[in-house]
Amino acid sequence: MEKIVSINKLDFGYNNQNILKNINLEIHNNERILLFGSNGAGKSTLLKIIGGLNIVKSYSDFSVLGKSIPNDQCGGLAYLGDRWERSTPFCGMSPYTGDIRVGDMMKKWQEEHIERRDELVKVLDIDLDWRMHTVSDGQRKKVQIMLGLLYPFRLLVIDEFLNSLDIIVRDQFYQYIEKECQNRGASVIYATHIFDNLEKYMNKVLYIKDGSCSSILEMDIFLKGGSLFQAVKNVLINDTNSDNHIAESHNTGYSSGRFKNY
Repeated sequence: MEKIVSINKLDFGYNNQNILKNINLEIHNNERILLFGSNGAGKSTLLKIIGGLNIVKSYSDFSVLGKSIPNDQCGGLAYLGDRWERSTPFCGMSPYTGDIRVGDMMKKWQEEHIERRDELVKVLDIDLDWRMHTVSDGQRKKVQIMLGLLYPFRLLVIDEFLNSLDIIVRDQFYQYIEKECQNRGASVIYATHIFDNLEKYMNKVLYIKDGSCSSILEMDIFLKGGSLFQAVKNVLINDTNSDNHIAESHNTGYSSGRFKNY
C-alpha cells in the first residue's frame, strides 16, 4: 500500500504551550479516517500541520505526499477548513465576500476540469450563477469545496467543514468522497462532531486526547456491533471519568486505561 502520510515523534506548540505530543501516524491510500476527540484535544492543530498551514520543526520523520512542507494543491493535497475569513479587531471573524459569479471564480481551473466541476456542482447542489456577496454561509462553503476539489486530490483534509451542509448534500458528498478514494486510491482524514451515517463511509477511526493520538483502528472493530454515535460517546464518557488515556485493543476496541505513548 502507498504511504500518503508518515509522521514519527512529532511535537508542536506555540506561546510556550505544547499542543501535540509524540504524534506517530501513518495514512495509506484508500483510507477514510474519522478523527475525533473533545474540544481542545488538538484535532485542528494536527490537521493544519498535515495540510501545510502550520510548519513543524520537532520530529523524527514528517512526510505528506512525499514532502516535509506540504503546500502544493496541484500535487494532490486538498484542505477544507475555515480559510475564507478575516479577523476584525473587537468584532471577531467574518467571511470574505465579493460580487463575483461562481462560474467565474478560478475560471481557468474550472474550464480545465469541467467534467469534475460539473459533477461537484451536482453533488453539492450549486448554481454557477450565484453571486458570492448574496449567498448564505452554507452555500459559500459549497463553493469553497467545489473550488478546493477541482484538481483531483490524493489526500483530502477536512476540519469540521461540512457541518453547515444540509443532511442530503452532506450524504451525497460522503458518497463522492468514498468513490474518489476507491476509484483513485485517494485518502481522507476528517474531523467532525457530527456522526450521522459516517460509519457507512469512513473505514478507519483515530482518537486524539490532550495532544496525543491512539493507533488508527478499523471502523468495524471500533463499533463492536453498535452505532458510531454510541461508540464515540462511550469513549469520551469513559475517558472523562478516568485519569488514564484510552488505547486500541484489537480484541475489544477502545477502552479506558489501555493507552500508551507510541
